[in-house]
Amino acid sequence: MIRNALIFLGLSLFFSTISFAQIAKDVFPLSREFKNYGLYISPQATVSFGNKEELKYSNGDSVYNYTVEGRGKWGYGLEVGGFRTFDNLLLIDFVEAAVSYRVFKGAAEHDGLLTLPFSQIPFESENSFSNQILSLSVRAVNAKQLGAKSFLTTALGLNYNYQIAEKYERSNPYPNADEEFLNKSTLQAHLQVGVGFKVSRQLLLIPTVETPIITAVPTDNLNPAFPFFDARYQPLIIGLKFMFLWEDPENCNAPTFKGIPTM
Repeated sequence: MIRNALIFLGLSLFFSTISFAQIAKDVFPLSREFKNYGLYISPQATVSFGNKEELKYSNGDSVYNYTVEGRGKWGYGLEVGGFRTFDNLLLIDFVEAAVSYRVFKGAAEHDGLLTLPFSQIPFESENSFSNQILSLSVRAVNAKQLGAKSFLTTALGLNYNYQIAEKYERSNPYPNADEEFLNKSTLQAHLQVGVGFKVSRQLLLIPTVETPIITAVPTDNLNPAFPFFDARYQPLIIGLKFMFLWEDPENCNAPTFKGIPTM
């Protein structure tokens, strides 16, 4: 899962570099007729990519060998936040702060064999989870022009996740004393990439894709994938960000986007 996140990061930086080589630096799509801050809302879809684990649990004379294969399902979410633009601040064109509600769902196929001193007992179970997470996020965003009314965004951020509800189901009982699940709260770094469009004078539309790249807290495991039923699930958050621009004809604080005609 970490390798997939690194590949995702590398491709994003590659396309960002191509855009940087073709255009001027100051390209965030605002004119001086707008304030240098505003609000956005982003409906989201969530999905996770599960893996397969082969594990063993022992207790005295008994040994339980089992395989668990994770499978992600589609969930949903909503993010509401604000942004603040900057003019020529190194690689940062604007920063965002947001709160989001996200539901992650998935399944896990469990297949195990309990070995006792004089017998063996097989176990099979189809498990599922549905967890509701409240996230607080901050991210620094770099914007690069793609066309007269389009741009690429690449963002690195931090998100604090707190589980407000969790639901686990097993179709059959089996030895599960050693199973690992997501902590109640986590702190992660994430990568978000989007392609933005200026759809009207005061509205930007940015489809985004986001995934965590490392877990900072708890510190015992840096893997960004979520653990459920001992499988690991790499989250992917797909958003549709609506950024609302506020007119400010007197102060003229916003950076200028060169080449975009006003509407």
